Amino acid sequence: MKKVALLFIAVAVFFGGNVKSFAQQIEMSSSLNPVGSGARATGMGGAFIGVADDATAASWNPAGLVQLEKPEVSVVYAYFNRRQAYSSWSHPEMESENSMDANGLNYASVAYPFVLLNRNMIVSLNYQRLFEMNKAFDFKYTWYNAGIKRYDNIECYQEGFLYAVSPAYAVQVTPEFYLGATLNLWGDYLGKNGWSNEYKSFNKKTIAGFHITEKDVWKNTLSFEGTNANFGFLWNVYGPFTVGGVFKTPFEAKLRQEGSVYNRTDWPVLKELSKKTFEDLTMEMPASYGLGLSYRHSDALMVAFDIYRTEWSRFLLRDSKGREKNPVYGDSLSKGRLSDTTQLRLGTEYLFIGEKRVIPVRAGLFYDPEPMRGNFDDYYGFSFGTGYSTGKFSVDASYQYRFGRNVSGDMANIEGTSVDINQHTVMMSLIYYF
Repeated sequence: MKKVALLFIAVAVFFGGNVKSFAQQIEMSSSLNPVGSGARATGMGGAFIGVADDATAASWNPAGLVQLEKPEVSVVYAYFNRRQAYSSWSHPEMESENSMDANGLNYASVAYPFVLLNRNMIVSLNYQRLFEMNKAFDFKYTWYNAGIKRYDNIECYQEGFLYAVSPAYAVQVTPEFYLGATLNLWGDYLGKNGWSNEYKSFNKKTIAGFHITEKDVWKNTLSFEGTNANFGFLWNVYGPFTVGGVFKTPFEAKLRQEGSVYNRTDWPVLKELSKKTFEDLTMEMPASYGLGLSYRHSDALMVAFDIYRTEWSRFLLRDSKGREKNPVYGDSLSKGRLSDTTQLRLGTEYLFIGEKRVIPVRAGLFYDPEPMRGNFDDYYGFSFGTGYSTGKFSVDASYQYRFGRNVSGDMANIEGTSVDINQHTVMMSLIYYF
């Protein structure tokens, strides 16, 4: 599920003199918003709710699955890169750049259409890697505590991702109206579902003429478990116009955190402290829903538009003592909840149709904001893609560029600090028809 955001999740922690937490955040590398998968949909800017005519429909709008006419197997591979450039008038020493990469299986599915009770139906089993958690950064940070000036070197490394295993079903209720549902099972079914991180603070300060050096290290491993569902419809309202809708239910995710804390201080004498930490957390994941409209001008040309909303004001993290926190800021909900966000996506596809092959050209634009307290960060992007289809198989490729300027990024709690973020995603899809 940007920040977990859900789901991207990173927890940025800065340390004080006695391992004091400067900030604890849920922060994802990929978009925080719960979008779907696939090179075809991505090439169209993610405007796919009113189209949803391949196996990735289980993640966009499961009703569209019933449009599949043959049994098929599909796989999607993705490469993701995120670059961040920090700037700050309050802490100019923080100005730096960093980047991260992630790659691997993004989506896989097996789909089988059939006829029952004079209705076209389909079942499928799907795997979706939804949130990238990889992150790496380091910078300098100077701050005051009880009148003492402290110089910090902060390093952070995090890796992992969140995925769901998802059976899906769709039925053609009438020739023009389809319904579908996907059950998303989040857990360690096909490997670890979660992330691990390590935060280091190397710092020095002077107290009463003594020069003190200190090293703090936090290591954490978090597992993620939960269940939710996607419900969708697809309706051919008139001729070339089709309307689609999807609702993704809220759910309560269970997080198990296992970690360790280490502190080494050389004043007044050398001291070393370490301890293990364990905690069960609960993350309330928000509902999201969207509408899509597609217009098929001809067999060759299609245009689609989506609007999608996520109720981030209901997103919270509850610790083992029942205290509820804002996952993006890491502080109490009493200081304010996140704002709900609305995405806008526009895409098109043109097919060069030959006697034995089809070559598509796709392009899209999108507005994909991420939630903040009382506001949101603006992210924009574009994409394009192509492919090759013949009798037994279809291959698609896409490139997506997403960017935010003067956004909060990992630094939501530091006044006067902003980040320029650039994200690049490349996807390759292969579908084999039986």
